[in-house]
Amino acid sequence: MKDYLYDGSFDGLLTAVFYAYTEKEPIRLFKETSYRPYLLSEPVVVKTEMDKSDRVYQGICSRLSHTTLTNIYYLYLSEIPDSETLAFEYIKLCFKYTDTINLAKNNDIIRTVDKYAKRVLMESHRLKGFVRFKEVTPLVFYAQIEPDHDILPLILGHFKKRFSDQHFIIHDLKRGYAIVYDLKEAYLHDLSIEQGEKLLHFTEGDPFEELFKSFYKSVTLEERINDRQRRSYMPKRYWKHLVEL
Repeated sequence: MKDYLYDGSFDGLLTAVFYAYTEKEPIRLFKETSYRPYLLSEPVVVKTEMDKSDRVYQGICSRLSHTTLTNIYYLYLSEIPDSETLAFEYIKLCFKYTDTINLAKNNDIIRTVDKYAKRVLMESHRLKGFVRFKEVTPLVFYAQIEPDHDILPLILGHFKKRFSDQHFIIHDLKRGYAIVYDLKEAYLHDLSIEQGEKLLHFTEGDPFEELFKSFYKSVTLEERINDRQRRSYMPKRYWKHLVEL
């Protein structure tokens, strides 16, 4: 058995898929940074090659569908254990039986891919409403989140359009990087927890934050609070960064 190791990028994953596809023996795919050697496996480091990545990308788009490509990308962003190997097996299955295999909901691979793709998509929708900004310097806004999945690439376009007239930073503390928007473009940039804490040091009493808390309290009917239903819409793991809670 061989373990193909890639650099953690989506292009790196597609490059590893390109080289693994022709192998006759069982192949597993892993991020190089998180790989733990196995006694009976041979590790093979695969360098990212854009031409190979593009061939796999174009092959999926032309021979399969955009939906299948999206499922692969969501699986990559899910960061679940063995997600890369699952993505590889999914790609092989789709090329073997065509894109219609996605209708086979009794297939274990298809069912698992569907499950995690839906979780990633659901969390990206939730985080569009659960981001709370603080004004760290005049007209520069900063927010912290800790999503289960790597959803910053999925919400970047939404926030760029929604807050196109203000500078903002949305910081994923768990993964150490952020969306940065400078009124011209939005891009992903490395940002450590320590750097984020330094930004928060600039904040003082925010009158808008206090106003929002007062509004939330005024419209809440204590006797009608349903904690179970609230947690179903607003999972408790997100409450840490919701100022109203």
